[in-house]
Amino acid sequence: MKYNPFSLQEKKILITGASSGIGKATAIECSRMGAKIIITGRNKQRLEETYQSLEGDGHSMMIADFEQENDITLLVEKLPDLDGIVHCAGVVTTKLFSFINRDELKTIMDINFISPVTLTQALLEKKKIKKGSS
Repeated sequence: MKYNPFSLQEKKILITGASSGIGKATAIECSRMGAKIIITGRNKQRLEETYQSLEGDGHSMMIADFEQENDITLLVEKLPDLDGIVHCAGVVTTKLFSFINRDELKTIMDINFISPVTLTQALLEKKKIKKGSS
């Protein structure tokens, strides 16, 4: 086999927000490329649908709601060492600018930005993200 620096064969990849949209599509495509996928999301039924769509074996699924700090902590504890992360968890609200309020903005920022940053920080602190490629 030729050297491919972009190969995902046997790589353990965490994909957040994998219950729908970009996260689901990314999980399926990475599984087709040979990665061992760990998917997470807050909707168990939709996450199971994604899980059933993955190709290959050795995948896993973990329910986590990024609005709950404890869910992030538990996720970090349960995760194996990872070769990579794809952050796709996020929320969107469609409102006229003048009608959005501070609490809604805080929720959006927490899920879309703060939670992925704190998750990555915790994984780095626990040394669960492998350096370099093999």
